[in-house]
Amino acid sequence: MHRPILANLPTLAMLLFTLPVLAQAEGAAPSADDPAAAAESPAEPALAEALARFEPVSGGVALRDEARLALPDGWAFLPEEHGREFLRELGNQVDDDVIGIAVPADFTESGTFAVYSYAEEGWVDDAETPDYDALLVDMKAGSRAQSEQRKQAGLGGVELLGWAEPPHYDKAQHKLYWATKLRFDDEDGLTLNYNVRILGRQGFLVVQGVGGIEQLTEVAAMSKSLLAATEFVEGRRYENYDPAYDKIAAYGIGGLIAGKIAAKVGLFAKFAIWLKVLWKPIAVGVVAIGAFLWKLVGGRKREAAAAAD
Repeated sequence: MHRPILANLPTLAMLLFTLPVLAQAEGAAPSADDPAAAAESPAEPALAEALARFEPVSGGVALRDEARLALPDGWAFLPEEHGREFLRELGNQVDDDVIGIAVPADFTESGTFAVYSYAEEGWVDDAETPDYDALLVDMKAGSRAQSEQRKQAGLGGVELLGWAEPPHYDKAQHKLYWATKLRFDDEDGLTLNYNVRILGRQGFLVVQGVGGIEQLTEVAAMSKSLLAATEFVEGRRYENYDPAYDKIAAYGIGGLIAGKIAAKVGLFAKFAIWLKVLWKPIAVGVVAIGAFLWKLVGGRKREAAAAAD
């Protein structure tokens, strides 16, 4: 396992501040006279222009055949390969699990966004009520063990500091969210890892909120807005589960947070799996890039305010 290559500041600056020019050059910005575009709730003009070469869509979005996302007004969505290309622009290795990127209206200022993916790993039994404090203790112990392995492999260590936002599971809606704080030996400051899970009949949607640790409030609000706006379609919903045809996931709610098949493979293996998920480009690489984005765009706004004070 290794940390993915992170985009450097010049690359991010080029992405953020040359996109409008590229969009104009390619003529990809949607026309206001296009009836199809007018039928949707349009993204902010500046945002649509900035992301034009990734062919953003707005309004209602199909998440494959599994779910629907009702984008808030002014937001954009970069579907499938366009979203994966967006992540590659930021220096990430991306697999086909990624089904799109949700971009808020203030992206060009805040740099925050969310990554959607789908894990077809079975129906997650939510009968358990985990002890989140005890779970965090175990997660910290597992992260220390894995950090030592990373150091022995010549990589920087990592420390799980705790919850940035404790887990919350809505049993009626079958939706889960939580956030953790991480410190990498080879990086300044902290890394925010904001997680959302939406449970369905044969798997679950993963929504990864991206932003700097200083943007916890903004990323939390963005993630919860998407949580409310995303639903599985009829026939694919959690309550449509049929034990005669559908498999059950090998883990419950605690396993979704701590790691896959946590109850079956023991503490050390459990956290090796958890950190394997953590090191995936979407889980940490993009999140760390979110910190760069914050410094690049959101940080300028705060610095200006501080100078004024």
